[in-house]
Amino acid sequence: MWVKKKGILFGVLLFILGGLALWLTQGVFHKTNSTEFCVSCHSMSFPKEEWEGSVHFANRKGIRAECADCHLPPDSWHYVKAKVMAVKDVWGEITGKIPDQEAYEAHRLEMAQAVWKNMKEQDSSTCRTCHKTDAWILGEQSEQAQTMHKLALETNQTCIDCHKGLVHFMPDIPTDSSAASGELSKHAADFNSQDPELYALAITAAKTGKGEIRLMPFAKLIDWKQEGENVHAVVDGWQQAGAENLLYQQMGKRIIVGVLDDNAKADVEVIKTIHDSVTNSDWNEVKLNVSIGKNALTADLDALNSYGKSLDQTHCSTCHAPIAADHYTANQWVGVINSMKDRTSMSDAEVRAVTIYLQHFAKDMTPAEAAQSGAH
Repeated sequence: MWVKKKGILFGVLLFILGGLALWLTQGVFHKTNSTEFCVSCHSMSFPKEEWEGSVHFANRKGIRAECADCHLPPDSWHYVKAKVMAVKDVWGEITGKIPDQEAYEAHRLEMAQAVWKNMKEQDSSTCRTCHKTDAWILGEQSEQAQTMHKLALETNQTCIDCHKGLVHFMPDIPTDSSAASGELSKHAADFNSQDPELYALAITAAKTGKGEIRLMPFAKLIDWKQEGENVHAVVDGWQQAGAENLLYQQMGKRIIVGVLDDNAKADVEVIKTIHDSVTNSDWNEVKLNVSIGKNALTADLDALNSYGKSLDQTHCSTCHAPIAADHYTANQWVGVINSMKDRTSMSDAEVRAVTIYLQHFAKDMTPAEAAQSGAH
């Protein structure tokens, strides 16, 4: 009998101890969830300042997202995992891993990528506790937001695919665009007499006779011949009436071949004029003779396309999931890139190169049109 009573008492004691442990654990979890606790560490003073300057801290609706709202997933298992993994942050604070802002900046990329990875794996569950896609009224969003959110729904993207750097500053992300540019330069003057077409490697000035045209990357040159260090060739395309300084690859499509100065306009030969009902304007099919240094040209279109693809993947895909070139029309890509370019470190030349690359594979480019541009 006494043995049985001892067993019952032992069980009750275990139950009480278990309950006490659970209560203490819950209390610790609750206490460490508070923003006050999070920012009490010296190293957290830097992200705290960034948070206080963001729309998640102060906005017209008076809704504030605290640290735990974004960094602690609501799912029980992921929640417990996050709390346990946070021990390493405490250890880092104790050992002085981030004693000042310089050290914080040195670790910013590493920390950001870890958070992005977790949020991606959890389908941005912390974001979705407040931002529910089935509650969107897309018509009340900006035109750009509507476009991107529709794309996100169609391609099963998650919030963090696009909304990096929303609260905390974006880290400096090493890019290989300079390396790609260097690789592209290896193809300068990479052509022989059997190549029917040559392409401009980058934005380059060419003489037209009386003036000059700035050729864009991918600009196609035909009927060419080399004389010493220069190439004499024909550039053709379309000009819209009233905007003769711009030479487009095709009628109605804003794929720029080159920009003419006022003197160069006199060198243009008009082949024919067509009225385009879509733009409600006259378009002239034209050609002009140009002279350009051979090192600005290549016959290797694959190298140019690889460069454009590298720019897209390196810069554009940093903030959001990759967008297929055929998701937009050639003209739409101009607005999309212009709205995003300031978020990247791309130069004007790189912006122009990636724009034309994506335009060549746009959804309204027929196989014949793509072949004209050399895209394949």
